[in-house]
Formats: sequence, structure tokens, C-alpha cells
Amino acid sequence: GSNSERTAALNDYLHTYNYHRCHTALEGQPPITRVNNAASQYT
Repeated sequence: GSNSERTAALNDYLHTYNYHRCHTALEGQPPITRVNNAASQYT
């Protein structure tokens, strides 16, 4: 496909990987649970 299709597919993949994919090294939690200060959450 086109570059825009590739970019859209990458965004979907990264969201799934970081927010929904269970990781055995994190006791079944997705990688986002290990983020200490997510974007827009700085105090």
C-alpha cells in the first residue's frame, strides 16, 4: 500500500502492543502499565 496506509497500520499496531497485549514478563499486564509518567501526565 501507500505510506499513509503503512503509517495508519503502525499506529494501530503500537496501540495494540502497548495497551492490549499481555506480556508474560509483566505478569500478564500490557507494557503501558510500566510507564511511570505517561504523556500529558507530568505534574
